Amino acid sequence: MSQISHNLNNLRERLDLTVPQVHAALSLRGVQVAESTVYGWFNGSRGVRNMEHLKALCDVLQTDMNSMTGSEIEIAEGPLDSMVVREMKGLSEQQREALLVFVRSMKGL
Repeated sequence: MSQISHNLNNLRERLDLTVPQVHAALSLRGVQVAESTVYGWFNGSRGVRNMEHLKALCDVLQTDMNSMTGSEIEIAEGPLDSMVVREMKGLSEQQREALLVFVRSMKGL
């Protein structure tokens, strides 16, 4: 289970909500996803990929995105930023660290 799904479950349990109740509350907010998708968010098998869905989930769980993730989050500003992040996910941790050093060195140019 990921840290986010762990946090989601803690928030849901704190409010004494079941996953079907969360699904129903999301539906009332215009989020049209299958109940199995919502279960996936809570068990960690699926990520919340739509920003509007994430905002609605925060609303239902009476929290904010940083509390949900357990850390500060940053949102990619455009397609190029998103592509860079996706490409970096395919690298090892050592490769990502080396790339970060390289990017930081470029800022000084």
